[in-house]
Amino acid sequence: MALLEIENLKFSYSSGSEYALNGVSFKLQRGEICLVIGKSGSGKSTLLRLLKKEIAPYGVCEGKIALEECRTGFVNQNTESNIITDTVMGELAFTLENEGRDSGDIALKTAETASYFNLNSIINKKTDKLSGGTKRLLSLAAVMTAKPDILLLDEPASQLDPVSARQFVNAVLRLNMECGITVLISEHRIDDLLNAADKVLVLDGGKSVFFGTPEQTADYLIKSRSEMIEILPPYTLAIKENPIEFSTAKSLSGEIKIKDAEPVCGGDSALSARGISFAYKKGLPDIFFSLNYRAEKGKINAVIGANGSGKTTLLKCLAGVLKCYSGKIKSVGKTAYMPQNVYTMFLLDSVSAEIPRRDVREQFGIEHLKDRNPFDLSGGEAQRLALAKIFSLGADILLLDEPTQSADAVFKKKFAAMLKSLCALGKTVVLVTHDLEFAGRYADNVSFLFNGKIAASAPRREFFSRLSVYTTSLSRLTDGKAVSVDDTEVNL
Repeated sequence: MALLEIENLKFSYSSGSEYALNGVSFKLQRGEICLVIGKSGSGKSTLLRLLKKEIAPYGVCEGKIALEECRTGFVNQNTESNIITDTVMGELAFTLENEGRDSGDIALKTAETASYFNLNSIINKKTDKLSGGTKRLLSLAAVMTAKPDILLLDEPASQLDPVSARQFVNAVLRLNMECGITVLISEHRIDDLLNAADKVLVLDGGKSVFFGTPEQTADYLIKSRSEMIEILPPYTLAIKENPIEFSTAKSLSGEIKIKDAEPVCGGDSALSARGISFAYKKGLPDIFFSLNYRAEKGKINAVIGANGSGKTTLLKCLAGVLKCYSGKIKSVGKTAYMPQNVYTMFLLDSVSAEIPRRDVREQFGIEHLKDRNPFDLSGGEAQRLALAKIFSLGADILLLDEPTQSADAVFKKKFAAMLKSLCALGKTVVLVTHDLEFAGRYADNVSFLFNGKIAASAPRREFFSRLSVYTTSLSRLTDGKAVSVDDTEVNL
């Protein structure tokens, strides 16, 4: 018998409204890993929430959900809503205390979980001082203290840097392999997960349009010419017509035709920082010291680095949200800043109130959400609304913190085209991101923030070809000869 069986599931948030889910059917066996993919708003978050009755959305539900009696753990895509207590120790102990465990059991289980997830060094830290990625890892660790049988993960790696994301995925795989935990995971960055998944569920417009193995799913997306082909790892697209075996992918240096790199000419600065230093409080360590940075005018300038390296702090300083205690920042034109937690940007009770212009709502694919409350939107939908608000300001310099963190692969391509068109008009974009595939394909210049300094800055292709870990999957597989599919002869 299947651990989870869903048959013709339909759900709407209110009677008479459009279906968020409209005919979803699939089975999941105990111990399997199922990856759920689809565009933002396709119903991924709604599906996962319906499987945990304590947080199931209110609405009209039809069809069949058969789930064996078991404990479920859920990690939300909204990092802040996952954190309940003010310390890491308290967060790990919270569920156990609520269950009435004795102090000895709580101490032992907390120690085990902290060690398993490598949280020992921050065990006494305040949760509001953690980076977004560390909060996400803590959320997973806190869920695991209750020893769930099935993990429901809603874009859990969206705020993790590439190395941390890989460690996170490896931790989930260990839980699956060593403890037999069943995993149902929704994610837009699937490079590491696709290799390990047993099944893939493809949602489109609230419907399950395909369910099968990773290889079958890739074949389906390619042959059906689906827009979701963009979510596939580059190596499935850059070599011949059909995807290669995911589990046996080797270096493709001699397998694909590589385009010559285009010549790069340095342009004028739209934004520069010279010798800036910042600390959150006198006596605390500097986040960065005597840092220099330059954003080229009319270009997409990306900043990457590990969780906690100071990328968000740097962007806030460039935006004037935080004030450096030394150094100078110079900008040419008006700046607009989009924070990582986009929900803090919303002030009104509907999408149409936030964005009155219909053409802007249509441009960002949120017209169908015009009557929804911004705080009821999924992470990807909220991200689009926030981007629409930033674009509407007409600023000369856009400072974007993780702008693709909850965006689907189809929207990322459209978003990149929007950024490129703005740059063609003389606008400048500075974005900090963990999405190396996006930066590797669409950024013009990339900088690496490390140890309070900009360690290096270079044009995207030169930059990523020099790296072996913090680089794109195609760069790793081609030994740096191609950074994205745009560097190959493949026509997408």
